[in-house]
Amino acid sequence: DGSNYFGQVESGELNGIGSIIAKSGAANTGYFQDGEYLADFIATPPWHMIAIDYQLDTSYLLETFDIELKIHTEISDSLYLYIAPIGGGQINGQSYYGGIQTHCGGYNSIRKNENYGEFSEIGRAMIFSRWGDRRGEALKQAPGGKCESSGYEGDFISVRNGINWGKGTYTISLVKTKETVVLDSVLHTFVEMRVFDHKQKKQFVCGSLAFPGKDLILDPRQFIFFELYLKRVNVNKLSSAKFTCGNIRINGKSVNIPFAATNYDKGFPKFASATYENGNFSVEIGKPIYGDVLELEDIFYEILKEDD
Repeated sequence: DGSNYFGQVESGELNGIGSIIAKSGAANTGYFQDGEYLADFIATPPWHMIAIDYQLDTSYLLETFDIELKIHTEISDSLYLYIAPIGGGQINGQSYYGGIQTHCGGYNSIRKNENYGEFSEIGRAMIFSRWGDRRGEALKQAPGGKCESSGYEGDFISVRNGINWGKGTYTISLVKTKETVVLDSVLHTFVEMRVFDHKQKKQFVCGSLAFPGKDLILDPRQFIFFELYLKRVNVNKLSSAKFTCGNIRINGKSVNIPFAATNYDKGFPKFASATYENGNFSVEIGKPIYGDVLELEDIFYEILKEDD
């Protein structure tokens, strides 16, 4: 009938998660058994649709870390999307991650390492988190901002603040501040996350997290990710959306990226892709992506850039 199949195969049959593409180009993604389409795939969150694992050319003594995010498609409020241009890295060995979300919330304060008061929604927002701590003393909320201390994903603390983001260009920054705190007899330095909206020409402050040490070393290995969270979703009802992440600067200067790769969780269909060119990652999510990929035990992956 002219249709094509991309997905899992067992014993020569279509078995597992896959996409069937009609000659017209229409696609359905779901579960197959013995060559038969059984049902649409319902993604249970969290779903890391795509993660970009990239290397800076070296570690850096951190003052500022900037990455530009271009959102080329309007994102509906019905989609619970986490866009994380600073989707993973380490400062002095402490892991962090952050970005923007369509739906976010938090608490007014933390007392005795527990959230205090009622959880409140703040809508579209910035979020900056780090692992390995529960203490309220290790964070500073921005005016009007929220926070969270939790152990449901491992110990972490987080600051959040509203920003009514949409289609446009934003610069997301981590900035070493002059503020410090002593925790367990160790000096910690606060790092603030900021988002600059190029259309409004306005800067928004998410809040600050404390990292051990006076001098802060930014690890060369970094991640960008796009995640659907909180709500289950029928993948066949998703819409395509496009983004660019790039123009990465450390301490105000452009940096070289000798290596970059994408990875995808094998427990989900491949519904995102990325390319790399001239310092920028072009990302598309929300539609089935076809083609050959490399494979490890838990992930599929593609090499985007690899210097000799």
